[in-house]
Formats: sequence, C-alpha cells, structure tokens
Amino acid sequence: MNAPHANQINDAADRDRRMQVFLTQARGPARNGNLLRQAVDRALRMKALRDDSMKGALINDALIDTLTQATDAMEGLGIAYAVTGSVASSLYGEIRSTFNVDMILIATPQEANKLPQSLKPRFYAPEDMLTDAARTATMVNVVDNRQALKIDLSFVGTDAFLQSVLQRRVQAAIGDGQPKFWFVTAEDVILMKLLWRKDSQSSKQWNDALGVVSVRGARLDWQYMFEQARGMDVEDQLTQLRDEGGV
Repeated sequence: MNAPHANQINDAADRDRRMQVFLTQARGPARNGNLLRQAVDRALRMKALRDDSMKGALINDALIDTLTQATDAMEGLGIAYAVTGSVASSLYGEIRSTFNVDMILIATPQEANKLPQSLKPRFYAPEDMLTDAARTATMVNVVDNRQALKIDLSFVGTDAFLQSVLQRRVQAAIGDGQPKFWFVTAEDVILMKLLWRKDSQSSKQWNDALGVVSVRGARLDWQYMFEQARGMDVEDQLTQLRDEGGV
C-alpha cells in the first residue's frame, strides 16, 4: 500500500472515531447502555448462526438477563461485586460488543463454596475452582448455559487498590428503564485497564481506556487517577492516555 493511500485510510478512520466519540458524548450512558445491549444480542445471534447448539436458546436482552441471574445469586449470599471490563468501559466510553462480563468481588472460600448452588443449573459453575479462586485471590469463570455469555470473576483478596475500587463502586443501569447493577467508576475502569495492560501490552485494553478518556475527558477525576497511577507504576501510560484523548 502506498503512503498517500495509507494516510487517507488513517485520516478517514480518525474522522470516524472522532464522530463516534461525539455521538457517545451527546447520547450519554443511558443511550450507550441501550446500544450495548443491542450489540451483545446481535453478536450472540451471529454466533448462534455458526453454532447449532445455541439455536433456540437466546432471548432478547441477554446481557441484562445473565447479569440479573448472576448478581441475584451473589447478593443473596451477601457477596459484594462490581462490573468492570469492556461492559463498564462501554457504558462510560465507546461501545464494544463482547461475549464476556468481567466482575471483581470479595468473598470468603466458604461463601464461594455456596455460590455454585445459587448459580446452578443456569450457570456452569465449578465449585472447587470457585473455592480455590477465593482462597488464592485469582480469577475463575462461570458460563451462562442459556446465553453462552461468560462471566470472569476476579476475587479481590487483600489487594488494597481493588478493595478501594469496590468501596467506590456505583449503581448504574444499562439503558433506560433497566435494573441497576454495581459498576466500578469510570476512573477505576481506566486504571484497571492500564494495570491489566502492563504485562500483556494489549491494544484492546488501551483502546477501551482511551474510549472512556475521549468521551468523559475533563469530567474524570484526574487527581485521583494520577495518585493511584503513581503507586501502580502506570503514570506515564496515564499521561499518554490523557494526551491521546485530547484532555
């Protein structure tokens, strides 16, 4: 590809992204939530066309249905959770369809041991793996057998930053007239994306964080983020993110 043609493509992509940011700023989180739910439904239907085992299993608003089932089980056991990852970044920033829901939670091994009974039979939820993840403060996933959506559960343990993230969590709805769930804040979505990116150098994590910065801009609590970023050794990355986001 010659250089002028490549530059034209890059400029067009740049303009398209700026327009998407403008539209996201104009419509706000509620409208973003509506579009996210629709995007997940479309993605699941496309997946079902390629996978005969999923046909007839899907319903509208798969994301809401899966989250409701999972969070009801957690709250019934007194387990504190917060949605993070691309679902949260899509609510605050630019939308990205996903088959995964990321959550952080605080639970003892005893509480985690009871969770599968609250999740089954709707979810594939391995009891031994959940108990072990709670004991070692690691991640395990459960899968919605009906919707084929996966929930990655990251147990916080004694991590001071993640404990503070859960204390800062806020309730939000994914769209107009929808039930509310606990989410990490926009600032903490960005910080967690940068933290996860330290080892992987994932462009997906960077783009999700950049989408939140581009949309929320000066409304973000930058003082808080830089204070946390210094302790996490991602201050330079946060500075670059701020500059690329045009703040």
